[in-house]
Amino acid sequence: MPAFESTFGRSCLAAAFALSSLTLSATARADDAFHVGAAVTAGFSGLGADVGVNINSYLGVRATIAGFSIDHNGNYSTSIDWTARARLFQAGLLLDGYPFAGGFHLTAGLVKDGNKISLTAQPSGSGSFTFNGTSYPAADVASASASVQWNKTVPYLGLGWGNLAGSSGLHFTSDFGLLLTGSPTATITANCSAALIAANGCSQLTYDAGQEQLKLQNDVHKITVWPVARIGIGFAF
Repeated sequence: MPAFESTFGRSCLAAAFALSSLTLSATARADDAFHVGAAVTAGFSGLGADVGVNINSYLGVRATIAGFSIDHNGNYSTSIDWTARARLFQAGLLLDGYPFAGGFHLTAGLVKDGNKISLTAQPSGSGSFTFNGTSYPAADVASASASVQWNKTVPYLGLGWGNLAGSSGLHFTSDFGLLLTGSPTATITANCSAALIAANGCSQLTYDAGQEQLKLQNDVHKITVWPVARIGIGFAF
């Protein structure tokens, strides 16, 4: 009889363990149900959108896109007056990790960095351009432009709150991080007019424009990261 009771007890324990395992497995599958979420976002990168899917309670994948442009005038550490347009564009694929299976997430990914500053030189009030301390009548300069561009594909690291595809329903999200852009490349191009070419003055303008390019490069080379801060509202199915 004791042997029977021992065997029966072990059988009950095994059955209870199997039942609890099945229950936990069903709960995990319910928590890890597949969802797709979409959100509109706004922040330092402009207006954009995110689309996300969950892999499980601890991992998710998001595609993100955002952008805007803004105009600003200045000399940007050169001797030239510029009309500038900063165009921001970022599109990437992000992996979200949820260490506590909740809203807090750590994020890493790759982003196509289309951030670019385009500049167009404007003559001064006296009708001249100054390059590297040399004054050129506006008639001698057919056009002058510049650009500042960063690496095209850059890593992103960040953190935030909200799991866009964690469950069905309305979601609020936030992200804070950095694009590791590396140092940008600055270029300045000055095109000579026919009159300046005829006067053999084009080589001097090219040299002076090159010196201004060095000034601009020195001014922007320290911008090796780009901050990201955005909030979003979306819905998951």
